[in-house]
Amino acid sequence: MNSSRSSESGPLAGVRVVDMTIWMAGSVASMLLADLGADVVKVESASGDPARRHVAPTAGQATKGERAGTSLSFSACNRNKRSIVLDLGQGDDRAILDGLLDAADVFVTNLSGPTLRKLGVGEDDLRSRFPRLIYARAAGLGVKGPRADDLAQDMTGMAYAGMLFTMSPEPGEPFAPPGAMNDVLTGTMLSFGIVSALAQRSKTGEGSTVTGSLLQTALWTQMLLVGSAANTDGASTNGRPRRHPRNAALNQYRANDGKWIAIAAINSQAWPTFIEAAGLEHIRDDTRFATYDQAIANAAELRTVLDGHFATESADYWLDRLRVGGVWCGPVNTIHDVLSDEHVLTEGYLSTLSDGSRTVTMPFSLDGYTVPQKAGPELDADHASILDDWQVNSRR
Repeated sequence: MNSSRSSESGPLAGVRVVDMTIWMAGSVASMLLADLGADVVKVESASGDPARRHVAPTAGQATKGERAGTSLSFSACNRNKRSIVLDLGQGDDRAILDGLLDAADVFVTNLSGPTLRKLGVGEDDLRSRFPRLIYARAAGLGVKGPRADDLAQDMTGMAYAGMLFTMSPEPGEPFAPPGAMNDVLTGTMLSFGIVSALAQRSKTGEGSTVTGSLLQTALWTQMLLVGSAANTDGASTNGRPRRHPRNAALNQYRANDGKWIAIAAINSQAWPTFIEAAGLEHIRDDTRFATYDQAIANAAELRTVLDGHFATESADYWLDRLRVGGVWCGPVNTIHDVLSDEHVLTEGYLSTLSDGSRTVTMPFSLDGYTVPQKAGPELDADHASILDDWQVNSRR
């Protein structure tokens, strides 16, 4: 591997980003740019991004590190950025924002359409004045349709896309997963679009607009299910409980030590390998499970058999057997299991920020590049240094 590089020589070093985001999706997009070395300036109101004060039931308050009490909803999505407070109703601060935009390569936002237009930072406003600027927006439901100005949030975007039914283990009953998953994925997708727009500008010299939305991401996440529903008859797209699987060999089972294992023998080619590796040769004598097709047709009955079979030994015993036998399998971990898992730690999937808080690192690794670990900025902490570095005049 190459020697480690710092953020100053990272792949996006020299790229300047004005971040006018709140909550999650837009903040994640600009955070990934900052992770890759871009200078991201988060423009906030005097009260700051509302995520700074938000305590979700799953987020809690930071209990470790230098800033115990800081909302994890904010710190998890704003590392490696700088903060400046501007009142856009004041002429001097408006001039500062214009100066930042004039020096910037990218503008990132996830504010609603009406709010962007009210503040004078909509796409038309900025692209006409700053033609080299890449305008990137993480929207709720989109930017052109009749519902484009609807307010939307992580869960409501998934709801619109049908995802609360496809993820639910109870047919006909919606289920919303925790953890702002759709926000995180939307921001990740938008960052990919921004990098693509930067590459395009290097060829054309002109800026462009990049948009994504919570609805678009939720549809993308369900690509195979959407394809099945759109192109086949009788597609089954709703979730199923573990006790009533479509395929009992694509399911989870509790071992005798109380731990769970996940097995994914997904087709007829994997079926005989699974039977042999799991020591299930005897079920071939049962007419209900003699073939893969019969096992699928009698999945509920096979699930009962497998519940009893896998309850006879420990999770490690079964995973060792199945791995050696060439079966897709793995432990069913809790989040707390993952935090101390040797493999996760060795891969470097978790990181510790400068304030001592732990988080997840970028969703990919770049050979030779070490992601900076600067915690999310204190409100307005970088006001003077931003103006100096970006050479923006202030009459304050």
